[in-house]
Amino acid sequence: MYKFDPKGDPIESCFRAIAVDQLDEALADLDAPEGGGRSVVHEARRRCKKLRGLLRLVRPAFPDFARENAAIRDAAGLLSHLRDAEVLRQTVSDLGKAQRSDAIKRIGERLAAEPVEDAPADKLAEFRAQLAEVRARAANWSLSKSGLSALLPGLRRTYRDDRRGMVEALRSGDPLVFHDWRKANKNHGFHVDLLKKTAPEMLGADLPVIEKLSDLLGGHHDLTVLKATMAATPERFGDSADLAALEEAIGLRRAEIETQAFELARQVLAERPRALVKRFSRYWKTAA
Repeated sequence: MYKFDPKGDPIESCFRAIAVDQLDEALADLDAPEGGGRSVVHEARRRCKKLRGLLRLVRPAFPDFARENAAIRDAAGLLSHLRDAEVLRQTVSDLGKAQRSDAIKRIGERLAAEPVEDAPADKLAEFRAQLAEVRARAANWSLSKSGLSALLPGLRRTYRDDRRGMVEALRSGDPLVFHDWRKANKNHGFHVDLLKKTAPEMLGADLPVIEKLSDLLGGHHDLTVLKATMAATPERFGDSADLAALEEAIGLRRAEIETQAFELARQVLAERPRALVKRFSRYWKTAA
């Protein structure tokens, strides 16, 4: 994936190049999938998340943000339930490895025995068509600002949302708040990655820590989805004893994740948004 480069092309040209590259790669993945339908779904959704992260970085300077963000979101939504099924099985498998529970092992075997639904051809075709429409427009995307003024406001906004998400999650403990925090943190990670060429050594060291926090929050969300699925379709998970064992394991693991996430977030999000923007501005000007 291309990056914004202080020594490279103008911001607007680079923005278009990054977007077009991601869209072309997503469309190419559909033409030559590796590993079947589930791989297509995984790669498609991953690239859509990166694209939406890119748009959020330039959001204050991108007049077409609302339209294009919605178009990419809706395209990815066509495949969301397929990805959810894959994640559900993996989440139970991970819990079983961590807990060494016979009950969870049985549940994992039950889920693994369920038919695996490949991505329907019509959904993939619709996804392709919607993404191709975005690709056609992306070649002409423009920004209303140039230079750092096109990047820093979006960087600040997402980082501020990340910090606020941490505070609200700590206050409320609400799984929905954790999910919103996760999305903000994920986008902040995308932004740091997109700007990595401004200070490769410094930001190269920061990124793994940000990504670790994102992974923890992602695991928390997966457990929340698992618990909701249990409540909606308990018959998929076995008898009442197995359900109780799984619910207890989910609670224990979520508590562990929350402790780890807050400890890590205090490092990742210690800096105030204004200070972060000044630091990245300094990186950019020094590298140019």
